This record gives sequence, C-alpha cells and structure tokens, in this order.
Amino acid sequence: MDKELLLYQYFANQLSKDGQKLFNELLEKDPEFKAQFEFENNLKRVIKKKQNENLKQKLAGFENEIKSNKTKPNTKTNFKFWSVAASFALLIALGWMAYSTFSKPDYDALYASNFETYPNTVYTITRSDNNQSLERHAFSSYEANDHKTAVAAFLDLKTKGETAQVDFYLAQSYLNLGKDKEAIEVLKRVIADGREFKAEAHWYLALAYLKSKDEENAIATLKRLIENFDYKKEKAEALLKELD
Repeated sequence: MDKELLLYQYFANQLSKDGQKLFNELLEKDPEFKAQFEFENNLKRVIKKKQNENLKQKLAGFENEIKSNKTKPNTKTNFKFWSVAASFALLIALGWMAYSTFSKPDYDALYASNFETYPNTVYTITRSDNNQSLERHAFSSYEANDHKTAVAAFLDLKTKGETAQVDFYLAQSYLNLGKDKEAIEVLKRVIADGREFKAEAHWYLALAYLKSKDEENAIATLKRLIENFDYKKEKAEALLKELD
C-alpha cells in the first residue's frame, strides 16, 4: 500500500485491521515514515489548537454580550432579550462540551509515536545455537515478532519459576497484540517486584494506560518515572506536556 494513502487512512480513521498492522510495522521500522507521521500529527495538533482558541474566543464574546445587555424586568423587550440570551447560553454550554471533547489528546496517535518494542537483551540467539530450550523458543519467537507464540512460551516459563525478566517481555508481547489490560497487570507486577526493568516498566505502563485512554493513570505513572528514573526521561516529559 502507498505510504501517503496509509497515513491519510490513519488520520481519517479508515484503516482496516491489515492496514493498521502495516501502519504499526512501518512506524516501528521505517524512520522516514515515522518522521512523516510525527510531522503530520503535530500539524494536525496545531490546527486543532488554533480552531479551539477561535471557538473559545467566540464563546467568550457571546457570554460578554449577554452580561452587558441587562434590561429592566417585566417588559416585552426584556422577555425577548432573555430568550435570545438563553439561546446563547445553550450555545455556550454546547460549545464548551464540544471544545472539551474534541480538544482531548489523540491517545492512539501519541501511543503509536512513542511505542517501540523493547529489544531482547536477555537471551542471545545465534543461528549456530542448537539449544531447543523453552527459553530459546520464547525469545526467538519474540524477536521474530511472533508474539502469540511468545506469550504462550513466556507463560510456560513462568510456571517454571522465571518471573521478573519473563514478565517484562510477556508484557511487551501483550502490547504488540493489543492486549493492553493484560500488559498493565503484568507491568504492575514487574514494578512491584522491583528487581529488573523497573524503570522501563514505568514507561511501558504509562503507554499501556495511554492506549487504554486512562489519562489519569498515564500521567501519574509518567510523573513517577520522571521523578525516580532517567530512562526515557525526556520523552516522558514531552509526553506529559501533551497530556497536561
């Protein structure tokens, strides 16, 4: 599929499942495509912000006009004015509701532009390695982006007592499969365990909350990451600004 068409379909919310899969792969592996996406996403955000500012000014103008046009009570003119004023008040209320709704961050776009699968740093896989262990099977599937197989293998490893490292990579596979709720629970365990990947788990937990549109927990997790760790600190600060 043409990359420009793919971007157009993404921003028009017209991507099919196959298109979304291709979009995610390009975003992760094609730096030029990712740069174009981020440029267009930032442009969209600037345009939306300008439109919201214009709407806000117009609504404020309506409100000031209502306040400045007070008339004497119990007159026909007064009744007519307050009918118009009530219409303006309703328009203001509806306008602010629309402003509040459409000015919210694009959670999917923010997630897509920040998520990158964490590399396998635990188990080195070489072609000459004839080891047929479950661990090798799990991490070779992970590196091959066969995350469905990787999840099954990681869950098997957990039954054998492997926890911290396995949980972190299990969460990565869940995120790649779009299983955000499962990823959140696993990442919370990694953080609670506190031995390995604690900083990294905060970053991916924030992204998982973001994908789930849980802005409150995403912000809280980003703040803890910034306060306590250096991992992805600049990106976390930038993302926090987008959400605040």
